Amino acid sequence: MKVEEQYIESASKLMSDYVNGRPAIRQYFSYDPQMQSLEGRLKKLQSHSVDRIKLSGVLRQYMGRNGLSESAERHLKSFEEGAPVVVTGQQAGLLTGPLYTVHKAISVIVLAKQASAQLNTKVVPVFWIAGEDHDLAEISHLYREVNGRVDKLNIPHAEYGKHSASSATLNKPKIASFLEEYFRSLPETEHTKEIHGLVFGLLEQSVSFTDFFACLLDHFFKEEGLLYIDAADENLRNYESPYFKQMIERSAEIAETVAAAERSLAKDGYSAVIGAEENAAHLFITVKGERLLLERQDGEFVANNGAIRFTKQQLLDIAEKTPELLSNNVVTRPLMQEMVFPVLAFVGGPGEIAYWAAFKGAFELFGMELPVVMPRLSLTLVNRQTQRLLEKYNLDFAAVVNERQVAIKRNELMDSIREKEAEALIAELQNQVEKAYKEIHKKFSTISTGLTPIVEKNLQLHVKQLSFLKNKLEDEVVLQNSIEFGHYAAIENELLPNGGFQERIYSPFIYMNQYGSGLVKDLLALPLKYDKNHKIIWL
Repeated sequence: MKVEEQYIESASKLMSDYVNGRPAIRQYFSYDPQMQSLEGRLKKLQSHSVDRIKLSGVLRQYMGRNGLSESAERHLKSFEEGAPVVVTGQQAGLLTGPLYTVHKAISVIVLAKQASAQLNTKVVPVFWIAGEDHDLAEISHLYREVNGRVDKLNIPHAEYGKHSASSATLNKPKIASFLEEYFRSLPETEHTKEIHGLVFGLLEQSVSFTDFFACLLDHFFKEEGLLYIDAADENLRNYESPYFKQMIERSAEIAETVAAAERSLAKDGYSAVIGAEENAAHLFITVKGERLLLERQDGEFVANNGAIRFTKQQLLDIAEKTPELLSNNVVTRPLMQEMVFPVLAFVGGPGEIAYWAAFKGAFELFGMELPVVMPRLSLTLVNRQTQRLLEKYNLDFAAVVNERQVAIKRNELMDSIREKEAEALIAELQNQVEKAYKEIHKKFSTISTGLTPIVEKNLQLHVKQLSFLKNKLEDEVVLQNSIEFGHYAAIENELLPNGGFQERIYSPFIYMNQYGSGLVKDLLALPLKYDKNHKIIWL
């Protein structure tokens, strides 16, 4: 395994402008996304109020169910003694969700180590599991390659209703059947049995989606001492009680500030990704097991189209007595993370950073500033088969990604093998048929206007048959060159599945099945420099 670095232009204008330091977007953040920004942020954190012993106890209790490693204990001790944290987070995806979840965890570990060396002070990595999220459709699927195409395998999730990932009790027989189908779609290798056993062993000891996710996170990063916490953990919710009160008291100001920031971003040429509304409360409440979004209406907080209503005082009482019923949305989650932890830096993907561009004013409402917002490390894993194909066709990774070189070569191949004479015969016949039907149409319309739709329909039947003939000709030509077309498809399915980076599509288990269970450990051992360059990992 080796690493190569190349700059790949982001598809997001906001992200491209942000990492390249353009003033139009930089004004929406407190710091540049650079290692040099960490020193100034560290000084600001000296006044950050946090009950480190109590919060460390919350983390220790939550992580203890999977067994605390020596590295995790050292990180907890460092945190208790004053260490700041770098934070990332993600929903509790099945088998960790796409690769970028693992990349986020790798990013905070790498960033914490490099920041510790640069600042000469211990920095601790933390993973915030968004277990309160109830959009189970986003986490209950996996992608695999089937017959040369990228296929999405969905697991039915309607039975969980609006339960969150942490409160939904897994239907283990269904999940197991789903995962068995997934593993059957993977090629049998010397590693398949081991990773199959790992997955099903952890599934057996899990109760919820979040449990399963946390078990995998712990398995991959135990030796690194990555700290992790479920946002829906009841002990954490109790710790957050005073912060929920502040958010309830100032919910109108939060909503107004974020909506204004999105309007300003739009004026500067950036899309408003949240679509924030000024009547939003930016909080959820759980009622009878269902997580419902709150809005402000006529001085009250309402949910379920007004069927459920709370006065501000009632909601403050809930925050005081049963804070586990409350949860954050995309706007208040960053605020909560900052209130709970002394955050040196937040690590996010392009979508998250687009959200964060609207939050500076909301942070300032509470006397806070944005932490250093760092883009996560972006990685592409290239297996040996793909390496050989890239060499065979003299393709460069950057050209494949930036210039869609594979699509160009495929089109060139198609153009070179087309049966142009046969296609011309079909085209000429279609022209003759259409010309003849014009005359038929003209003649029939003089007899009866009721006949013209029949003429038009009859013409379309002939055109359809000629199109069918042309497609069959093309299929036969492609079939005769199927090996080369198959190679091009294999390269794209590996490097650009569904037209985007593999880290947004595939689970790490596809690559563990090829490489071995030590994949994540070996990735962490690579000399990954924390910068804006894309990391190409040659397996």
